[in-house]
Order: sequence, then C-alpha cells, then structure tokens
Amino acid sequence: MRWTTLLFDEADLDELTRLDPEALLGGAGDTLERRFDPRELYRRWERQQWAASDIDLERDHRHWHGLLGPRTKDSLSAFLTSFLVGEYTGLDLMSPILAACPDEEYLVYLGTQAADESRHTVFVSRVAEELLGLDGSLRGQLIDAWSTLGPANRAVHTLENTILRELNSSPRDYARWLRAVTFFHLITEGVLALHGQRGLVRGLQRIPLLPGLKAGFTAMTRDESRHVSFGLHALRRGAKEGHADAINEVIETGMPLAAVVGLSPGGPPERGAAAAAAAKDLLATIAVRLRQLDLPQDFAEHVLGRCRAAQDAALRTPVAAAPNR
Repeated sequence: MRWTTLLFDEADLDELTRLDPEALLGGAGDTLERRFDPRELYRRWERQQWAASDIDLERDHRHWHGLLGPRTKDSLSAFLTSFLVGEYTGLDLMSPILAACPDEEYLVYLGTQAADESRHTVFVSRVAEELLGLDGSLRGQLIDAWSTLGPANRAVHTLENTILRELNSSPRDYARWLRAVTFFHLITEGVLALHGQRGLVRGLQRIPLLPGLKAGFTAMTRDESRHVSFGLHALRRGAKEGHADAINEVIETGMPLAAVVGLSPGGPPERGAAAAAAAKDLLATIAVRLRQLDLPQDFAEHVLGRCRAAQDAALRTPVAAAPNR
C-alpha cells in the first residue's frame, strides 16, 4: 500500500494514467485517511500540477466517432454532461466560501481549489465541444447540459445553491460557512464527484481507448481527493468547536438527496439489478465519508437509514424525463 500511495502522490500525468485503476483509487482513498492539514494539502497541490490544455483529445475524437458503440457513448455522455455542470457549479460556489473563510491557512488552501475548479471546467468543456459536439461557448454548453439532468441531480444543485446563498448573505457566520463546506466538500465532492469519477476511471481503464479522457479524469480524481480532505479537516474542527448541529443538519438533509443521484430503476431485470448494485455502491461511499468525519455511530446509522429509504423509494419510482430549458 505504501508504494501505491507514493505512486499516486508523486506521479506525473502520464504516470498516473498507467496506474492500475484500483491502485489509483486506493491512493485517492488513502489521501482522505491520512488527515492532512491545509498546509500539507497546499504543498501537495504545488507538486501535483497538470494543465488542461496539455491533454490531447485528437485520438479520443477518432475513437468516439469511429470505434465506440451507441450505448457506450450514451452512458459516457450522461457522465460528462453531469460533470460539466458539477465542475462549473463548483467554480461558481467557491466565491462565497472564499469570502467567508474564517482562517488564514484555510484561505490559502482554498485558493488552490478555486484554480483546480477552473482547470476541471476547462477540461470538461473541451471534452463537451470536441467529443460531444456541444456549443463552443461555455454558457451554451451549460444550458445544453443542464437540460439533461434528472430530478435528483437538480434537487442536489437546488439545495446547494440555497445553502450558499444563505452564506453569501451572512459571510461572518461561521456556522453557515460550515454548512456550505458540508454540502460542497462532503456531499457534492466527497460523495458525488469522487464516486462518479471512480466509476468513470474504472470504466475507461477497461477499454484501450479514449486516452485523453482517461488522463484528465485520473488527474481530476487526485485533485478532488485534496478538496475532500480539506473539507473533512474543516468539519471535524468545526464540530469540536461547538457547531456539530449545523453540520449534522445539512448531512441529514443532503445525504439522502445525494444517495439517489444516478439511479435508474425500471426496464429489464438486468437493469434493475444494475441499479440496485449502483445504489449499494453509492451507500458504501456515504458510509466511508461519515466514518472519516468521526460522526457518532448512532447518528451515522440514522443518516444511512434515511439514505437507504430514499434509494428504496427511488428504485420503485419510474424516472421521468428531465424537462428542457
């Protein structure tokens, strides 16, 4: 494990893409377990740089239009449009979190995260234009991508924006800052982004195609592990300082929303089995994050119970088509 961790920590972009996917994902998980402080996370950011413009998508374009089947393309398109909205939203929501940051060392680290969110947005926007054929402008891409999101994904973004607007109106309120970090760093990034990236990286590693996508999302996974590590650090400290109730209220409300994102019930039996397996895997990710946050066991079990109930209800309900905007 130590050798795998060193490879993940120190590899450049080319080396990262050659790592076994389980080694890569194990390294990302190990970053969260090692409980780095903001200073060390900043130093890791300096060592782990990459450029969105350096990733060559020419071969990906040929693979996409000449070698991939329609089902694979449809599945990847859904992932990519979701990430486009998620990465841009992350960039947009950094502003109130930065403005209300209560700690100098936190602020220095969060500046690196804002740079990461810009880099991720640029990379996924390139993919949307060069592979998916979306509008060349980011605004046009976002309009197209938003129209494809399902109700569960929209519910997550709606609550996230509500919490961030509350913080924007009271930037000196530490409890509101912690609520924003809970939703953004723990739920959006710690559960949905890392879980989605893990699935995408595993899928891409199974096919000898799309090297640019593989490189970009591999590097994004390492970046996200730093972001989530910071969020866990800030929330553990906030809870010790007497703000556990504010943090826990967001977890109790937001985790069940995240638990049903991406679930697709209905259809033939094999599709139902796949949806049930996806729900179980997502629940396992949530359980790990709750453990890493050092939550009381009874509260963690309460949240997991609410997530299971939400998943059970979602898997019994046919998915409606997302409305156009």
